Amino acid sequence: MHSAAKLLHQMGPRHVLVKGGDLPGSCDAVDVFFDGERIHDLSLPHVKTRNTHGTGCTLASCIAAELAKGSPMLPAVQVAKRFVENALDYSKEISIGKGPQGPFDHFLMLNRKVHNFRKKTVLDPSDLFLYAVTDSGMNRKWGRSIEDAVKAAIEGGATIIQLREKDAETRNFLEAAKSCMEVCHSWGVPLLINDRIDIALACDADGVHVGQSDMPVRTARALLGPEKIIGVSCKTPEQAQQAYMDGADYIGSGGIYPTNTKENNLTIGLEGLKAVCLSSKLPVVAIGGIGISNAHAVMELGLPNLKGVAVVSALFDQECISTEVKKLYEVLSRASSEVK
Repeated sequence: MHSAAKLLHQMGPRHVLVKGGDLPGSCDAVDVFFDGERIHDLSLPHVKTRNTHGTGCTLASCIAAELAKGSPMLPAVQVAKRFVENALDYSKEISIGKGPQGPFDHFLMLNRKVHNFRKKTVLDPSDLFLYAVTDSGMNRKWGRSIEDAVKAAIEGGATIIQLREKDAETRNFLEAAKSCMEVCHSWGVPLLINDRIDIALACDADGVHVGQSDMPVRTARALLGPEKIIGVSCKTPEQAQQAYMDGADYIGSGGIYPTNTKENNLTIGLEGLKAVCLSSKLPVVAIGGIGISNAHAVMELGLPNLKGVAVVSALFDQECISTEVKKLYEVLSRASSEVK
């Protein structure tokens, strides 16, 4: 599919979307988007149903509608794909006619009073690929707002954002979180809040990330509900197994390398990361001292549930965030391709 996208792009279009929802034997509906520079694999669970008539036209119409509303091309495609997936799931049991293929209900928005397709309600593991974690001190150092920092990270290719503002006042943090929510959702990128469940609830963030000394995952889940993303920091296989039993959606494991971002942070190294990954069924993102120079070594471990890296200073303690994100994305993409 990657080769097909590149060949089609050579024929002249600015963007190419190769659909893979009907590929036999696949548990996921994987589409490939190519903008001439970067390949994006867009994956959602495959909905088993005979009611697929009209999906292509609906997808194209939804993309056009999102573009008309001012969305960039990639977010428009992501929103459209999510809409079609939800519509398929909504209408999978409809029984109309006796043929091998039935129609799906692309008017489900009229049948559901509240349904935000721009917001993801479950974690897509591919979102962990390039996980950007903000730092207020670094933003102050470079004289930029958290909103500008988040926007620059997303423009560079960050696939998920975590607001980690340990020294921010609650009111200021909430206002910044609301602004960042608008930025993230305009691009179709999930936004998580570090530790602060109250902020996540108040701004309706996509989820939270908690540490071992923060609010327990079970309590966070009870407060946030089943539709929000919850990640938890784990250094040991025992913690990883507990995270799974407690209902976490993903694990952040590290520090992989020494870092100045956290004081007294135990380094577990690549072997520790491997142990956590092998002990858990959850997707894992590596964190701690990771940057352009060593991200390849992390991803070349080739572990199936190691989905990406989380980065702080290598992105936000730099003069140009978007440039550094692009460089890191290229390193990760190259490493992932070599592992495959």
